[in-house]
Amino acid sequence: MMATSKEKKWLQEGKQSKITKEIKAIAKKFTGNEFEKVRSIFLWINKNIKNAPKNQNTIKIFAKRSASKIIKDGWHTGCHDIAVIFVTLARASNIPTKYIEGIDKINPHNRGHCVAEVYISKSWMLADATKNSLYFLPTRSSFYQQNYILGIGLDSWDVGIKSFKDWKEHSQRVKRAVKRIQKT
Repeated sequence: MMATSKEKKWLQEGKQSKITKEIKAIAKKFTGNEFEKVRSIFLWINKNIKNAPKNQNTIKIFAKRSASKIIKDGWHTGCHDIAVIFVTLARASNIPTKYIEGIDKINPHNRGHCVAEVYISKSWMLADATKNSLYFLPTRSSFYQQNYILGIGLDSWDVGIKSFKDWKEHSQRVKRAVKRIQKT
């Protein structure tokens, strides 16, 4: 399907989501229509990217690795890394994809979730690669109902999150803004 100029922005690579020749080689394996490609990406991530080793300090490296490095390492620190890999592989498969980072509305202290939105069949759908789920109506998903949005971009570096410290600073700003709104 041809993306309009509005969607083409979301085919670009970001600094964290560079489409290397290794990533292109992986993406060539994803065939069929866009739904089939998304399903194949979910399955590939599930099969090839494992949980972080027990001895790994995940906070220390949170948001610091590129998609290529995460794939090379073969392990993730959580939803953040999985979403970065997903957006990169989806764009390499010619599917416009947004990276979305959220902070938990109920318990915002160092809790949140990262997902993507993919442009399929002329509409945006939420793709949660951590849960292997595709939501046809993104705003009705549990992600949007349970999280404030910290940022939408090409990847987390594009959103301004390059470390756990950055994530905490962004989430603190959102929490302060929410408190101001709740007081009015």
